This record gives sequence, structure tokens and C-alpha cells, in this order.
Amino acid sequence: MASQALTPQEQSGALQTQAPAQMPSVLVVDNDRECISHCARMLDDLNYRHNGVASAREALELLIQDPTIQIVVASTQMPMVDGFVLVEEARARIGHTRPLAVIITTDLVTTDLAVKGLHVEAVDLLCKPLGFEEYSSALRRANRYLGTRRAIADGASISNFGQHLGRLVTMLEGASLGTKTEGRATDKDISATLRTIISSRGLRSRYFPSQIFADPAWDILLDLTRAKLDGQQVSVSSVCIAASVPMSTALRWVKQMTEAGLLTRWTDPKDRRRDLIALTDPTADNMREYLIVAHSAFSAL
Repeated sequence: MASQALTPQEQSGALQTQAPAQMPSVLVVDNDRECISHCARMLDDLNYRHNGVASAREALELLIQDPTIQIVVASTQMPMVDGFVLVEEARARIGHTRPLAVIITTDLVTTDLAVKGLHVEAVDLLCKPLGFEEYSSALRRANRYLGTRRAIADGASISNFGQHLGRLVTMLEGASLGTKTEGRATDKDISATLRTIISSRGLRSRYFPSQIFADPAWDILLDLTRAKLDGQQVSVSSVCIAASVPMSTALRWVKQMTEAGLLTRWTDPKDRRRDLIALTDPTADNMREYLIVAHSAFSAL
């Protein structure tokens, strides 16, 4: 074997080179050196590769130089550039080539900081002094976030959701009796089919934990289709509640689906404190086609 020809030092180097593919490296950014040391000890215990720096400048340099860094633990108490600005600047420089999972640390958790955390898609907002259990839990959430982002990059992106839905309609139509169903399905039929699907999804939570069925993209599409059929306007917060996942998770899905062209979002002209949201026309057409075929399938049972 090739590894037998390596010295112990070379073998160690080879293992370190391979490690990032299995475990992301962590960058701790805090002007409190004692906090950096405390984090380093916890990261050592959890077997993470890590670096600690005391300024945003050093952090940005390391992020660009070391592509293995995918988790950033950044403090809000830093001069000139706080953790939020640092994260936005880092993502702007790195682009979409590398996901960054963010954990924000602060001396005092406030509503304002929580809202800022949502804006930068932070996986957690931790209050100092940091405890081992909450720190390790935040790192696990960071790894789950990275797993989701990798899945999107690998082609499981919701930007292809409309295409997947269109293919599903085509497949179901091919499996039907070979006749066009659109002429036989009224708006009333489509609405009844939609409500049956929504009710059946809600029924599951009476018998099984709802977390195991979490499918926020689909729940958002179903709720907005219902609103369109009923002639209702829906706020972003309302559709997030319908997604049956934590608000921060639902907001991320809304953001991604809007960027992918599945949804359209605008400020409510009657109340500029909230945003309204709806299906784009192509998404609405795909959902209608899906419900027409689903109605035909249900009718054939």
C-alpha cells in the first residue's frame, strides 16, 4: 500500500489533507483572547480543526486562504467590523463556491441581534460565557446546515423544483388512461383535491411526530396555491407558519424559492411593515396541472 511508504509525519500530513472532506474546519473570531482559548479547548475536545483570530481583517485573509473553513464563530463585540458585517463581507468575497455556516456569539442576546442573525442565516446565537453543551449543539446544527447547502449544490436545489413538478405531471399523465383531464376538472374539483392533500398532510401529525415529515417547500407551495384559489393575499409570516418548521428555516426556504423564481414577494402597500408573497405564474400553472392530474388519479380509485 502507498501509505506504507510514508513516514509518520507524512502519514499525519496526508490524514490532515483528507480530513476537511469529512469534518469542516472552524474559524473563531473574537477580540477576547480568553474566549478564543476557551473555544479552542472545546473544539479540541470535539475533534475539530480550528483557527482563532482577533480581527475581521485576519478572519477574511484566513477564509480566502483556507478553503476548509466552513464554520465561522463570530462575536458581535468587535471594533469597527462586528460578526454580522464580517459574515456578509466573507460571503461576498467567497461567492457561492463555498457554504459558510455561522454561529454568532454575544454578551447579551436581544431581539435586534436575533433579527440580524436571521438575515445572515446564522444557525445559532449564543450568549457568553459559552457552555460546552450549547456550543457542541450549535456545531451540530452548523454541520446540518452545511449538509443542506451541499445537497442544493449537488443538484437537489429547489431551483429545479418547478422542473421536477412538471416532470411529475407528465409522468402521471402518461400513467393515466391517455385522455386529457383538464376538460373534466373544474375549479371546484381542483380546490377540493388541494384541500384533501393539505388535510391528509395535517392528519399525519396526529399519529406521528411532525418533524419526520418536514417538507417546507411543498407546504409553502400548497398553502400559496390554496390562497390563489381562494383569492387571498398571504403575508410572508403566514406562509412561514404554514410550513410547519421553525421560522428561521421557513424564511430561508422562502428566500431560496423566491430567488429561484418559484415565488414573488413584495411590500404590502397598505402596511409597509410586512411583505406579501405569491406563486409566480409558471409555478401556479405547474401546481394547477399537478392538481388536475391528482384529481384524475383520486377519481379513478
